[in-house]
Amino acid sequence: MLGKTPRQQAIVIGGSIAGMLSAKVLSAYFEEVLIVERDSIPNNAAERKGVPQSPQPHILLTQGYRLLEGFFPGLGNDLLAAGAVPIDWGKDFQYYAFGDWVATHEPGTDLKSFSCTRPLLESCIRQHVDKLSNVKRLSPYRVDALEGSVETVTGVRCHHTQDKHDVRSLHANLVVDASGRSSSALKWLAALGSQVPKSETIDAGLGYATGRYRLPEHWDGGWKVLLIAHAPPDNHQLGYLARMENNELIATLGGYCKQYPPLSQEAFLETAKQLPAPAFYKTIAQATPASKIKAYRSTANKIRHYEALEQQPNGFIAIGDAVCALCPAYGQGLTTSAMSAGILHSWLTKAVEKDKPLAPRVFQKQLAKKIKPAWDVATQSDSGFIDIKNQPKKSPVARLLNGYMNRLIKKSHTNSELTIELTKISHMVDLPIKLF
Repeated sequence: MLGKTPRQQAIVIGGSIAGMLSAKVLSAYFEEVLIVERDSIPNNAAERKGVPQSPQPHILLTQGYRLLEGFFPGLGNDLLAAGAVPIDWGKDFQYYAFGDWVATHEPGTDLKSFSCTRPLLESCIRQHVDKLSNVKRLSPYRVDALEGSVETVTGVRCHHTQDKHDVRSLHANLVVDASGRSSSALKWLAALGSQVPKSETIDAGLGYATGRYRLPEHWDGGWKVLLIAHAPPDNHQLGYLARMENNELIATLGGYCKQYPPLSQEAFLETAKQLPAPAFYKTIAQATPASKIKAYRSTANKIRHYEALEQQPNGFIAIGDAVCALCPAYGQGLTTSAMSAGILHSWLTKAVEKDKPLAPRVFQKQLAKKIKPAWDVATQSDSGFIDIKNQPKKSPVARLLNGYMNRLIKKSHTNSELTIELTKISHMVDLPIKLF
């Protein structure tokens, strides 16, 4: 524990990646950190019931990987040893948009990360968190309520998911809600008599269908990740392929406006044929199915405006998808979780340096500012699929910027240097303003 102000225990609700990153940060400032997780945690890289999006693709952007490596030095080596596929996003990524393939940058770049399944990434991160002596895990327990008052949260009440008679009250100096987009925090806060943040949802009706395929030995398609992109308002379909561990490929078809892709192998292949470029279909047609095709449709952009609350109880903050859950098509989720943990670190550090009590409103305002660019990117694109009658009219500036970005993407068909600049933006290494 650092600083003069006593900070004995912190509780993190949820053992997701955002939860584990939060626990890592908190471990430097509290004597004990307890992760309360509703799932039984596997000892290997297995899918979890509490993470329904586990079988779906998860893109580890360059900025996200850099941040994770900063939190857990050596994580890249662990991923590599576990079979994750190293990616140079300048030369290993093939991207089809606006009628053609974007130019790749063959000399290579420093825009690197890894491609792997979500369970493998979680497992490698969990191994690092488990080495922290003052971080403990309580599972499988589900949080039912916050304890305390409208002024101060003092802990949580939870029960064993397999024995509802096993109910526990746990004290904490700080409770961090990292329970994801299904968080019940609004209900918990209301029960205390606290103000509840307003929510905003932008739902373009995207549905995924994802399966894993085993590639032929020595297969080389000239890429490690391939995306055939959607384009509002008329092109509702997307196709995503990525090399994974065990010489497997994760294959995803997506459909906006509730034009959901099918779940049978035969129909999946037929739908793949309809994509505007044949590379997706040709690849999976020569591969062997290694899993069932699974659907995922909880893809709406959702944000809870904690930063706008006039009053928020001391001792409670929210982070990750519990605050801002983005449409997964843009691959920002893992990276925004890592960025959020960075905000948590700086917030705690300043409180320690000044030896002041923790101010939740300050944290939520800093977090909102940090994640706003990611929210803007996802929602501006998805809004193009939503009935214009139900949406505010875009400003002239927004229309101008959107048209400008589209022209840049088309120009990148033949300009690999421009491709790199756009990749830095999409991987959250640079802010979009740099392009202007």
